[in-house]
Amino acid sequence: MSGGTPTVPVIGRKVAAGSLTTLGETILCLARKGAPAYVCVAATHPLSLARTDSAFAAVMDGAALVLPDGKPVSWIQRLKGHAEAEQVAGPEIAPWLVARAEAEALPVYFFGGLPDELDALKRTLSERHPQLRVAGWESPPKLPERPDFDPEVATRISASGAKLVFVGLGCPRQEWWMARHSAGIDATLIGIGAAFNFMSGRLERAPAWVRSLGLEWLHRLLAEPGRLARRYLVHNTRFLWFALLDLCAHWCRRRGRV
Repeated sequence: MSGGTPTVPVIGRKVAAGSLTTLGETILCLARKGAPAYVCVAATHPLSLARTDSAFAAVMDGAALVLPDGKPVSWIQRLKGHAEAEQVAGPEIAPWLVARAEAEALPVYFFGGLPDELDALKRTLSERHPQLRVAGWESPPKLPERPDFDPEVATRISASGAKLVFVGLGCPRQEWWMARHSAGIDATLIGIGAAFNFMSGRLERAPAWVRSLGLEWLHRLLAEPGRLARRYLVHNTRFLWFALLDLCAHWCRRRGRV
């Protein structure tokens, strides 16, 4: 974890606690340094997966920062006494970082997504952020769930001069990709899943009142049932169970100190 950023353990992983602005500033500080680092944006799916897969847990633990993407994650942080903890979702932090990168002339790179998804994102960003310095756009061929290190890709991204790399490969592919490529890329990588499509307008987020109830996952499930059914129905159920155990253990420890 980045030094000075408070973290709260959520079902075994250290998740950063703060607002979108404070955690976004932490990411920008990492990016300005130009040193290898990666950031995971973790909702219930990756946290549940890490709880049952020790190798993936190591991937998550290797991140400079793990963001609380998902209301249930930030709720657990608050129940553990961190009132400042807010949900920091991929579709919110990605455009925030893009706007700040444009203002600071910080070069960015977009890696992931299908060619038509990247084309839609290019059009949207060229209209909304005409001064954004884009060092590269890359839609890779379909990668395995645990991609091997590709030295040519790492060299290409490093040579582009990018300081902030948005990785949109979906979980857990993007986390594995970042963990295996970060050391070879002099930039901060951030895995933002489907945020490419949210930024371009190809996907719409749930209404604010649905998000406030922690039901954005249901909105997405209804929109893409074939792709997301197993992810949400299996991992959300697991997350709920692990969260109950986590909170019970936390409260027992607190009572033991009284």
